[in-house]
Amino acid sequence: MDVLTTELPLIKEHSLLIPLLGSLKSPVKTLTTIHRQYGDLVLGRFFNKKLLFVCHPEHIQAVYAQEARGLLNRDYLYEAKKSLFGDGLVNSKGDAWIQQRRLMQPLFTKEAVSVWEQVFIHEAANANAKLLLAAPCEINLSEVLKRLIQRIFIQVLTGRSVDSLASSDALIQAIETVSKGLLPHLVAEMISNGKLMRLMPAKSRAYRSAVDYLTDFVSQEIIPNQAGVEQSLISAMRLAVDSKTGYRMTKALLTDEGINLFFAGQDTTVNTLSWFFYLLGQNESVHDRVTTEVKNYRDQPLTAENVQKYTYTRATLCETLRLFPSAAGLSTQAIAEIEIGGQRIDKGTIIILSLYVTHRHPTLWEKPNAFYPEHFLNLEADKRHKYAYFPFGGGLHNCIGRHFAELEMLIIIVTLLRSLTFKTSGNLREAASITLKPAQDIIASVKPC
Repeated sequence: MDVLTTELPLIKEHSLLIPLLGSLKSPVKTLTTIHRQYGDLVLGRFFNKKLLFVCHPEHIQAVYAQEARGLLNRDYLYEAKKSLFGDGLVNSKGDAWIQQRRLMQPLFTKEAVSVWEQVFIHEAANANAKLLLAAPCEINLSEVLKRLIQRIFIQVLTGRSVDSLASSDALIQAIETVSKGLLPHLVAEMISNGKLMRLMPAKSRAYRSAVDYLTDFVSQEIIPNQAGVEQSLISAMRLAVDSKTGYRMTKALLTDEGINLFFAGQDTTVNTLSWFFYLLGQNESVHDRVTTEVKNYRDQPLTAENVQKYTYTRATLCETLRLFPSAAGLSTQAIAEIEIGGQRIDKGTIIILSLYVTHRHPTLWEKPNAFYPEHFLNLEADKRHKYAYFPFGGGLHNCIGRHFAELEMLIIIVTLLRSLTFKTSGNLREAASITLKPAQDIIASVKPC
C-alpha cells in the first residue's frame, strides 16, 4: 500500500456542528452551505469524526485515484448498511465485492440490457394507453411513474407480472419507507456511531420493519419461485458462473442482490423520471423541442440502438440528472494518510463527494441552477472535466445499472411524449432522503398532443 513520503500541510479544520446537525433534515442545504462558506475542499469535525467535503472535479478525480490504489474504501459503513443491503454489491467489501462485481457486470452491459427493451416498451405503452383514455386530466404523476417502474422491475427481476403479486401495494410502501429511513440511519452512523437514531425511535422502528418486509418478500416470494423461469434477472444471477474461478452466488447472496436491485433499481429511476417530467412541464420551450424530436422519429421502432438518435431528449435527461442526481453525495474513508489538493488528509477521515454541489458549481456550468439542456449540447460539453458530471458515481464503484436505467428511462420518455404533453406548476424541493426525491407528489395536467 502506498503512503505519503513527503511532508504536506494539514488542511485547516472548521467547526461544522450546526450544518451537520441539519443534514438529517436537508442534506442538500447542508452540502451547499458548507461549500459556499468554506470553499471547494472543507475539513470539519463532528465530535470525534473528521469529515472532508470535496466538490471540485480535480479533487474528485484524486479521490477516485486514491481509492483505486487501495488508500480509501467504503467499509466504515458496512455494519450500518448491512441491515438492508447485506453483502450485495452496494455493501460488500474486499474479495467478496470483486467476485460479485465480476459475476454481475456481464448482465448489465449495453448489449445485455437490451434484452429487456420489450418489457420496457410493453409496460410504457400500457401506461400511455391508460393516460390517453383519461386525458385531458390532472394526474398524480409520481404515483403513475411508481406503478410503471414497479411493474417493469418486478417483471425483469422475477419474470412474473406484478398482477400476480397480491402484496404489490405493501411492497412499494416498504420501499418508500426504507428510502426515507436510510438517510438518517446512515448519517447517524457516520457522525455519531448510530447514537442519533435514539432520538428518533419511531422512525427507527418503521425503517427496520420495512427492511424486514423487503427481505422476507425477496427471500420467500421471489427466490423460491424461480424454477423454470427462463428470462429473469434473478435466474440470470442464479445461473451465472465465473469462467475463471467457478464462483457462483449462494442463496443468501442472491437474496442480498435481489434486495439491492429492488431498492436501487426502482427508487432512483422513479425519482429521475419524476424530476424530468416536472421540469419539462414547467419549461414549454424545452417540452416543445423534445416533442418535436420524438415525433421526427416516431415511425422508427423503439430499440436500444434507435434511442441514441434522440440527441436533445438525451441532453434533457442528462440535465435532469445534473440538477437532481440520484444522491446528494457519496462517501468513502481514508485508510491511510493521503493527499488531496496538495493537502495532507489524516487516516480515518471520512470523505464526502458533494455531487449535488459539483453539478451546480458556478465555475463549471454556464447556468448552474437553471434547467438548460444545452449544457450537454454546446462545444463546452466536450471540454468539461469528466467529474464535473458524474450522476452514476465513478471509479471502481461506478453504478453497474447505468445502461439499464438509461435505456428504461429513454423508452418511457419517448413513449409518453409521442402522444401526450405535460404541464406542472409549483416549486418543488428535495425531500430528506438517501436519494434525491421530490418532497411532495408531482401533480401534472396531461393532454393529447
